[in-house]
Formats: sequence, C-alpha cells, structure tokens
Amino acid sequence: MLSLLVILACGGAQDAAPSGTTAGPAPAGPPAASAPASTQDPSGVVAVWSGGQLNYSEVQTRLGKQLVMMEVEYLQNRYNAERQTAEELALRALIDAEAKARGLSTEALLKAEVQDKIAKPTQAQLEEVYPYVRRQMRTDAPLEAILEQVTQAWTRNAENERMGAYLEELKAKHGLKIQLPYPNLPKIEVSPDDDPALGDAAATVTIVEFADYQCGYCRKVYPTLVELLDEYKGKVKVVYRDYPLGGPNPAGMGPSIAANCAGSQGKYWEMHDVLMRTGDFSASGMEATAGKLGLDVEAYKACVAEPTSQVAEITADFEAGQAAGISGTPAFFINGVFLNGAVPKEVFKAVIDKELGG
Repeated sequence: MLSLLVILACGGAQDAAPSGTTAGPAPAGPPAASAPASTQDPSGVVAVWSGGQLNYSEVQTRLGKQLVMMEVEYLQNRYNAERQTAEELALRALIDAEAKARGLSTEALLKAEVQDKIAKPTQAQLEEVYPYVRRQMRTDAPLEAILEQVTQAWTRNAENERMGAYLEELKAKHGLKIQLPYPNLPKIEVSPDDDPALGDAAATVTIVEFADYQCGYCRKVYPTLVELLDEYKGKVKVVYRDYPLGGPNPAGMGPSIAANCAGSQGKYWEMHDVLMRTGDFSASGMEATAGKLGLDVEAYKACVAEPTSQVAEITADFEAGQAAGISGTPAFFINGVFLNGAVPKEVFKAVIDKELGG
C-alpha cells in the first residue's frame, strides 16, 4: 500500500493513464492479453484489468537504471564468490602440496611458516594495540592489568598478516593464476564531462570515478588506481568526478573545492594526491598544501572564499552520479561497466583486460 501511495505521489493525480488503458466505460470483461513469455519481453502484458493493461516496458521505464544496477550487483557478487572460492580451493591444494613436499603435516607447515616466524611484540606494539582492546573490553584498566588480552590481540593480527604474506609467497612460487572469466555486464553510459583526467587522452579504457575525499574507502582504493595507470600506461585513463557524501551542500565540499581551486592554477592532480593520501581536510592544512605545491596562495584563498563556479561543477558531478544510479562512493564506470566500492585490484584488472580484448 505504501509503495502504491509513493507511485501515485510521484506520478501526480493528473498524470495520464498508462499506455494501453482506454477511457470510458469498462468493457464487459478484461481485455484478451497474454503474460510475457519472459521478463525480457518488453511488449508482454504484466497486468490486466477491466479497462486497460500494463506492459512490461512500462515497468522497466519506471525502474530505470535500478534494474540494471540490480543485475550488475548480482553478476558481480556471483563472480566475486566464485573467484574467492576458486582461489581458496587452489591455495588449499598448494598448501597440501607444499606440506607433502617438505614431509610435514598441514598444521606443522603453517606453524613453521606463520606462528614460528612471528617475534614477540615489543612494548611499543602492545601500547599501539592497547586502546583498541580496552574499547572492546569496555574497561579503563591499565595495560598491565589486561596484558594477556592485549598480547593475544596483537598476536592474532600478526598471524593474519603473516598468513596473508605466506599465501602471496605460495602464489608467486607456483605461478597461481585465477582464470575465471569476468561476466558480461550491462553497460551504463556515463560522460567524463570535462572533469580532470589522468592518463593518455587516447586511452582505450576510461575509468570514470565518482568519489569524495572524505570517504575512507575512496582513499583506500586510490593507490590501486595509481598502480593501474602505471601498469596499463597508455591504455587506461582515470576521470575523477566529485560525489560529496553530504550531497550538493557547499558546507561539505571543502576538499573538493580545494582541489578544483588548485586546478584553476594547473595543480589539480597534485592537490588531489595529497588529499587522498593524507586525509588532512582542515582549511589551514589545505592552505599549507597549496603553498607547498607552489600555488599563488592569495589567489587560492580568494577562490576558496568565493567558490561559485567550483560549487556548480561539483553539483553537476553529483547530479550526474545520481542520474547514473549510484548511491555511495567510490563508484567506478570502466567503459560503462559499473564497479561499486573499494574492490580489489584483481577485479579492476579483470574488467580492464576484458575491455582490452584480453
């Protein structure tokens, strides 16, 4: 009932009836109509009543890009699950083979390669972990009182890191390569507009990124983008479009305004790099960065104080992102292929290689 009320509110009481309806007295019975042969049949009739009918194409129009996003999300989740499982099974096989070759049990191998290679924590390392453990335990006890718990927490973290490193060593030693093909995803055309681009202008693959400097996941994935530009030099370019988390509100656009103001002096990517790597968004910090980058600081300050054109540009980016169907950051469109969030580098590479015909 609530959904129906929303539809009526969005459409307006004065809107025209859905195509296929007929005005005037209702006929004696419902019109003859067959259900769609499949959900892919836009001409199929999905609802009938005494007086009209509703085609599937009208449902598609109402939902718009939401349907595309749902299909993309399903296919990506399936691919990620299959890829993760394939890698897990392959790594288990490599661990078993390594243990057999060394005449050890799996448990003995992992003890030798993981647990035995972790040194005892230093006092400084324990003090670094202590605040997190204290919060988890909801206690104000001093380090000495919960030393055992802090040591266990540090050891677990150290073992996880060492295990990850050992698995990477096994991958390199045995040349492990996951060959699961990336799915054919529906594409969503997104304009790069005239936003800042990094990479060869004639690159075959364009990555349009919608992000916000104040988004932790955006900063987390930034080094991956830098690495991709280097690995696919001349083949990939990245276009950055602002998508402020607080919406088109100048109060939350500070870092984006700073980057755009730096761009007006030809230093957009230099400011972008500092903001993404340091996360210092204080006005004084960004002003200091402007000075370090060799900008005319007075001109920069004047731009930040009256950012009319910058706000308009950032707002246009935000609206373009909404029109494309995104709802969070970071969001990427690789030649129109949508990727959501700080996905692993391997996923970027799978899409890029597919676009390059690999």
